[in-house]
Amino acid sequence: MKLLNVFSFELFYQARRFHTWLAFLFLVFFAFIQTMETYVSGAQGADHYLNAPFIISQGIASGLLVWLVTTAFITGNIATRDSETGMYPLAYTSGLRKPIYVGGRFLASYCLNAFILLALPFGVLLATQITNLPPEVMGPFLPSAYASAFFLTVLPTCFIVTSIQFSFAILTRQSISAFAGSLFVLAVTGAVWYFLDRDYAILLDPTGVIALTMDEITGFWSTGELNTRLPALENSLLINHLIWTGVGLIVLLLTISRFRFSHTDGKTFWNRFIRKNNSHKLTTRASDTGENTSISIPDVSQEFGFKTSLRQTQAIAFESFRKIAQSWSGLALFGLVGAFAFLTIPAEFMNVPLIPRTDLVLYSMTNPGVPPAYFIIPLLIIFWSGIIFWKEKDAGIDEITDTSPASDTVFFLGKFIGLGLLLVLCMAIRMAAGILAQLLAGYFSIDFSLYAVILFGLELSSYLLLGMLVFSIHILVNRKYTGLLTVFFTLLCIAILIGTGIGHELVVPGASPAWSYTEMSGFGGSLKPWMSFKVYWAAWVLLLTVAIRLVWPRSKDSSFRMRLRLARQRITGATLWLAIIALTVALVTGGFIFYNTTILNEHRTPSDQMEQRAEYEKQYNQYEDVPQPRQTGTSLHVEIYPKERKMEIFGTYHLVNDTSVPVDTIHLATEATPRRIAFDREFHAILQDQELGYHVFVLDETLKPNDSLRVNFEVLIEQKGFSANGMNVPIKKNGTFIWNYEWLPAIGYQTNRELRFTPDRENYGLAPRESLPSPFDVNADDGRKAPGMVFKAVIGTTRDQVAIAPGVLQQEWIDGGRRYFRYATATHIGNQYSIFSADYELHEEKWKNPSTESGQPLSIQIYRQPGSHSNPQQMVQSIRASLEHYSREFGAYPFSRTRVIEHPGFGRGMHAEANTIDHEEGFSLINPVKGPLWFDLPFFVLAHEVAHQWWGYQLTPARAEGSGLLVESLASYSAYQVLENTYGAEHLRRFLNQLRLSYNVPRSRAAKPLLKSNDAFHYYRKGPLSLYALSQYIGREPVNGALRSLLEKHHLPGSSLPTSLDLYRELQSVTPDSLQYLLYDLFETNTYWEFETQQASAKQTDNENWEVTINILAQKNVVSIDGSKTEKPIDDWVEIGVFGPAKKGYVPGKPIYRKMHHINARKQTITVIVPQEPVYAGIDPYKLLIDLEPSDNIKEVQR
Repeated sequence: MKLLNVFSFELFYQARRFHTWLAFLFLVFFAFIQTMETYVSGAQGADHYLNAPFIISQGIASGLLVWLVTTAFITGNIATRDSETGMYPLAYTSGLRKPIYVGGRFLASYCLNAFILLALPFGVLLATQITNLPPEVMGPFLPSAYASAFFLTVLPTCFIVTSIQFSFAILTRQSISAFAGSLFVLAVTGAVWYFLDRDYAILLDPTGVIALTMDEITGFWSTGELNTRLPALENSLLINHLIWTGVGLIVLLLTISRFRFSHTDGKTFWNRFIRKNNSHKLTTRASDTGENTSISIPDVSQEFGFKTSLRQTQAIAFESFRKIAQSWSGLALFGLVGAFAFLTIPAEFMNVPLIPRTDLVLYSMTNPGVPPAYFIIPLLIIFWSGIIFWKEKDAGIDEITDTSPASDTVFFLGKFIGLGLLLVLCMAIRMAAGILAQLLAGYFSIDFSLYAVILFGLELSSYLLLGMLVFSIHILVNRKYTGLLTVFFTLLCIAILIGTGIGHELVVPGASPAWSYTEMSGFGGSLKPWMSFKVYWAAWVLLLTVAIRLVWPRSKDSSFRMRLRLARQRITGATLWLAIIALTVALVTGGFIFYNTTILNEHRTPSDQMEQRAEYEKQYNQYEDVPQPRQTGTSLHVEIYPKERKMEIFGTYHLVNDTSVPVDTIHLATEATPRRIAFDREFHAILQDQELGYHVFVLDETLKPNDSLRVNFEVLIEQKGFSANGMNVPIKKNGTFIWNYEWLPAIGYQTNRELRFTPDRENYGLAPRESLPSPFDVNADDGRKAPGMVFKAVIGTTRDQVAIAPGVLQQEWIDGGRRYFRYATATHIGNQYSIFSADYELHEEKWKNPSTESGQPLSIQIYRQPGSHSNPQQMVQSIRASLEHYSREFGAYPFSRTRVIEHPGFGRGMHAEANTIDHEEGFSLINPVKGPLWFDLPFFVLAHEVAHQWWGYQLTPARAEGSGLLVESLASYSAYQVLENTYGAEHLRRFLNQLRLSYNVPRSRAAKPLLKSNDAFHYYRKGPLSLYALSQYIGREPVNGALRSLLEKHHLPGSSLPTSLDLYRELQSVTPDSLQYLLYDLFETNTYWEFETQQASAKQTDNENWEVTINILAQKNVVSIDGSKTEKPIDDWVEIGVFGPAKKGYVPGKPIYRKMHHINARKQTITVIVPQEPVYAGIDPYKLLIDLEPSDNIKEVQR
């Protein structure tokens, strides 16, 4: 009964509080907005209902993370209300036993949180029901979907989190410790999500969110199941809830055991430390020795000038700082800051070590891939501000401090400086974490000045602005918990405005362009717009602070009327001058920003940009099939001015009418507004749409078939001031990099400017884009390979930079203090190319094809920034091996040189064009270190890009489904061979195992087969792995012979464009009849295998031989595009392997038996004789066939 009394009293007391209902409304608002933005906006392009049960579960689960941090104060208040109100002496002597007192309050906290969490399904329901979506998008209303999500996901997580929050708060007797408990849970979730394997992350996630967001439950469901099936409490989610419910119960038992009905003694960590160190010091009072003592009355200074105010501000600042920095919760939170900073620094990429260069470390800290790491300091600012601001009222001395002879400014500045000191300490901790990560990785070239500029300059200033805004909201609201929720609501609204891009950035609080820094390009001009916006918002925040300070309540009567009366009394000349200065700075900087973003540059929100693309299609899609001449030549004169961030391009296109009809109208699509467009004959413009970038010209003299035409143009690319997105042109002081299709005119209507996604198209009244034709419907006459074009260019840049363009460098000279380069191609290239300019150093070597006795050696050129971490020798090794293998297997390399060029950025991939491969700085930081499990990732990536000179350049696929199979899959498969040739089969298998880690994750099996797939993941994973599997069954040479035959038939100009079906036919021609089924399963159907070795045993038959018996399970399923699964009778040849001892960390070990066996039953026993003692055995040991759960293919042999 007493338990019920404690529970009901606390529950009904909190239910009457305003902030409880405000928390409920906040979560309703969040769930509604998240559902509208995340799910409703993309519903029409999805293959499931908007209100499918799994969508409801995911939406509610995501809201749990927000509840976790925004409403922790409710649990903290319930746990510590007696302590904070000073009623604990009465409560502790009331005769209640600890289980009753603690248990009743915990149950009240849990039930109240459960009630507040009802807001999440209510918000999701509201969002899904008010939308006017068609029946094919909106399914039937399923109350069970909401009930299932609430009872199976929300309530268990609520119990776990509430128990931890409650324990932290009641044991420390500080309500803020509940927030520390929230951050602890959030930290565990973020850490396991980011750093552990999927299976362990799901089990160790205290919130249970990972299992839903990583599609662990629904990953293999069909479309029908997604629309109707309820996520069940089973498998990993069940184990997760059992583990963490057990943890929650243990935490509660320990809490009851550790809780004491005793007075608080202020024993902080530092107080105990100081007392411990001073305990040996004995003091003797004079009265104890009988000596006479005198009492001295101190002189009290009654000066209240500037020096006194300064000392008061200093005292308040350091006291505010010490209150948090010396507390148990403060130390724990500082530890979390350091842990997150350290753990978000990437140590590896695909299990390959990364070089922790300082700019990469800072980029990772300020742009973490884990949301908790990104939000931890803003969350600390919100809650620390509440502690500091409400410190006196929580201690019950607010009436004393309100009447103290200290001005409002002293209190405000003192508290704000205290918060600033905490943030400075956070920045120092992040810096220490970054340096520690670098030192542990053996990197000692630490850029301390860069740490100082970014952490203590850019980051700290942004956080201080946020802190001042939070302080102002607390003053205005004048309610502790209501103020916290108001802060969260305000910041959520700001985030929505920034994320949706509604309106000009000048009216969206806190909006500003992002800064960026890389070692190659520095800040690249990003500081000017960033600083302009920060000064602008700092002025507004200062003005807000001045206004809010006037209504700071420092009396018992805190009514709004009294605060207005106080405000009139507090207005002084200094206040007015400060407000005028702040307003002037805001207006001046606002005008400066408006001039740059709207007058010098066109201001376009994301919706404006989509509307422009939609309008482009609506107006000009009618011209898509208008016959146009083909571009056969390009001549450019480019002047690059890196310091002025300007580029002038004078160009000429040579066009040939290779159609069968006369052409009298030329259509040009432009990105940058051209200064001049002219033809080599009389013409007149009938349309010049500068806004949409479309121009139509009529030739006075018709261009007959096979006639040629020259079009001359001038384009100016110039950074005028800055745009709302910062610096929006690619010209940098060091590291200019432009693509032609982004800035130069293009012939004809450009479909790549259309809106792609169906929801966006329907929002703007456009029909869904036509699907790519099936490869079975493409005829040989539907498209022919174009002969390409010749290219030449003269590029001028500053004297200290090197400019690079396609072709061979024919001449280099200095003129007028500028450096010029002349390039020309000796062979035709495609109409996709790049231009570079930077302070490059060149590493060049020659390669002679060993299979030919004549011909000039090929030049291999590596352009990189001085001091780059790239390994030119390793790059040359990969290029040499690739050129040798591809030339021998697939035909001659079509160019006289190969270039690799570095440009700014942290991307870790590469991009190939004709004879050129470019990469960002991030690729240079991949640092494979030899070891038992190592593989040379940069070697493979470069080999893949070199392969595109055959697959993608020489072999150009038709525009049809499955086209990626002919480009990316063939390039990857070819690179597998180069990696194997250089390092051996075991090295390749280690690499393929890494690739399969990203393939064998929960993903819907519903997909088109490879021949018709448009999934980029299939191009890079399933396609090359299937080709590799086929090569292991029929041999590498037959597969390469099929690829060689395909290339010979389709690489010449005028030949038909191949489809995936052409590749399939070539593979059919080299595959034995007995294995045609495998080809069909890999490419023509969406087939998955399920293998399991149930048991492997061995016995020695004589002194040398061992008999190994393997019991296996085998199953084969075909999954349709809608997810329906059909089991096929298995009648396959599958490899059986027996292995010796494994190397450390690598299973299986050296093979002692590998042979294909005929598997024709679900259960089968296979017996083999091996010449040495076996250790491991199993089916499909090298995972050649697509099995999404291959971990059980091999078992240790029992004896």
